[in-house]
Amino acid sequence: MKREQSYFVMADLAKCTGCRACEVACFASHQPGKLKTVGAVTTPVIPNLYLTTSELGCMPVQCHHCENAPCLRSCATGAIERKNGTVVVNRKKCIGCKNCVMACPFGAIAILGAADMEEIQEVFGKAGVPQDQGVPRFIHKCDFCIAREDGPACVATCPNQALRVVDTVTEVSEKRLKATAALEVVPDVAKQGRL
Repeated sequence: MKREQSYFVMADLAKCTGCRACEVACFASHQPGKLKTVGAVTTPVIPNLYLTTSELGCMPVQCHHCENAPCLRSCATGAIERKNGTVVVNRKKCIGCKNCVMACPFGAIAILGAADMEEIQEVFGKAGVPQDQGVPRFIHKCDFCIAREDGPACVATCPNQALRVVDTVTEVSEKRLKATAALEVVPDVAKQGRL
């Protein structure tokens, strides 16, 4: 899926059942070979999206790849970059400072601190520490599955079709067309002197 700008994944609160299939799909997509079958996971499942639950229901929270991304602007080391409209992380530059976590308006970023890394290493061994090409993986955020041709794994996997890719340019155009269609009634009212 080619991306130029303005795409992100949105969840429908009414359809999400909290099954966590999106989290497992995300993990499997970003950690190839680590997840073979249920029960055979040898590392902690740390997805790039986060299922949240409240009295209203549950739904995954993901990066919106903001055009004026606060996380990108707050990153002191330049570890957060924009590629083809997607806000991504260069893990080799990430120092785990948490500036991006504090800056994200959606709460869509998580950081594994040194204590988390040590705990994971104690339970799962050194191989259990999430890594990208041998570099510890501090930051976890949606990258829109930029490497997948079919788009985000979470959207493809959701059994309830609670997730969908939103193209904000198309959505805004459609809303404007609907608003224009609704205004077709207004000229008659205006002729009667009500507006």
